[in-house]
Amino acid sequence: MRIAACSRVILFWIFLVIFFAGVGGSQRTVLAKTYKKGFTYQKISPAMKSRMTGKSYPEKGAVISFSELREVKVRYYNFKGKVKKGTLIVNKKIALKTAKIFYQLYRIRYPVQRIQPVDEYNASDKLSMEANNTSAFNYRTIAGSKKLSMHGRGLAIDINPRINPCIRNGRVEPANGKAYKKRNSKKCKGKHRKYMIQRNDKVYKIFKKYGFRWGGDWNSLKDYQHFEYAG
Repeated sequence: MRIAACSRVILFWIFLVIFFAGVGGSQRTVLAKTYKKGFTYQKISPAMKSRMTGKSYPEKGAVISFSELREVKVRYYNFKGKVKKGTLIVNKKIALKTAKIFYQLYRIRYPVQRIQPVDEYNASDKLSMEANNTSAFNYRTIAGSKKLSMHGRGLAIDINPRINPCIRNGRVEPANGKAYKKRNSKKCKGKHRKYMIQRNDKVYKIFKKYGFRWGGDWNSLKDYQHFEYAG
């Protein structure tokens, strides 16, 4: 009898350990909202927070919290016509809009080379752009000021930056995007020239539909990769 009672006590404690372990695990699980299959958005997961901290997100002093950001999962066609999965970190204000935008880009098969958080490049815009990586959030201020940039607020997206470079005073960023400085697809000699974003093309219209403005419309510089939320 004592052995049986002892066994029951042991089984009871094992049950409690398993139960509370499960509760703890569920608390760490971040539930995602689905727009369409393969296009979801959710609060920043613990794993992503760890990945971002000290890179795209400062270890201290940030004026925007993780609770204001969202992790958006999307699908896209790469330049080889293969379907890939990507992740964008954006402000919660545009999480659903981002899922909708990239779903529409997916529907028209607009090719994107890669979509990864900028942390994959140690939060270096230069390296991310050179890799033609499409990304959004990166905590940084506007050059020459203390004001947080639109990327620092998670309200801007750079798409295919190598074939849609930023041109400032004749300087092309990234430097390996020089072939795409000429925006006329008939004169440009870049391999992927037909995918350059142009005013009033399908990509432009999709972003505009959801309240974004395009850096290619600016006068002081031309940031062809850049779309920022104007709402």
